[in-house]
Amino acid sequence: MNISENIKKSFIRLSRGQRKVAQFVIDNPTLVATHIASEVGKLIGVSESTVIRFCYAMELSGYSELQEEIKKELMQVDSVDVTTEDEIDTKKTENTISEIINKDVTSILNTLELIDPLLFEKTIRCLHEADFVYVLGFRQSAPAATYMTSILKSYRKHVRQIQHDMEDIVQQLSNIDSKSLLIIIGVDHVLEDVLTIAKLAKNKNAKVVSITNSTVSSIRDFSNAMFTIQQYKQSSLETSTPLFSFINATIEGMIAQNKKQYNEFQKTNEQIESSFSYLEIGQKTS
Repeated sequence: MNISENIKKSFIRLSRGQRKVAQFVIDNPTLVATHIASEVGKLIGVSESTVIRFCYAMELSGYSELQEEIKKELMQVDSVDVTTEDEIDTKKTENTISEIINKDVTSILNTLELIDPLLFEKTIRCLHEADFVYVLGFRQSAPAATYMTSILKSYRKHVRQIQHDMEDIVQQLSNIDSKSLLIIIGVDHVLEDVLTIAKLAKNKNAKVVSITNSTVSSIRDFSNAMFTIQQYKQSSLETSTPLFSFINATIEGMIAQNKKQYNEFQKTNEQIESSFSYLEIGQKTS
């Protein structure tokens, strides 16, 4: 296994700073082979010690050995004679898959570093204890809100997704109270309507949890807890991976509060759905 393959295999267990070094080494092997550790660190935006620690994490004796391994790999590439078109296409596909998945893994790990474990623990406990759960997400955030609502409904009762296309949003929140939880997913520009709903929920003493892509989102003023999914300018496709991962973690955390209760509800729910499906099939064939 060459050094590039070893780095890709070890990528997930590296620290955030070391992952930056890893990505730079993969993308710029010639620069790493011809520049000293401190210069490479400046190019990446990390300290020289982070570059050295990356070498140790890759089980190398130091930066010199990293350069030697890269030079060997570059020489092997230069010595390749003929590669068929099929082999080239296969390598391109493998590289594309690897790059995309590594990017997703990096997004999730970066998000993990932004999450306060104690705040997360309080949130899943609140989700478990709430009598009613309302999920809100407009525009770009709507698919994630629909997904979260659907999964929650399969494990517990009294879950409602707030719809933006309905005329009277206030009516949808008529039963919200101190035993309710409002989950706001806002990974795009926060609409004024969203802030109004959050303010309304707070005024009725409901708990408000927000999931955003900005640490300075204005929704913070109306939230009991706010979690940031990355803090960089990204496309909706890049944001969706850590967002859905966080939603899954939140629901799994809720289930862990009382696995027996939630598993029994899910089984009962599945039996009811199965009965309805059977009735529909019977009606169509009769």
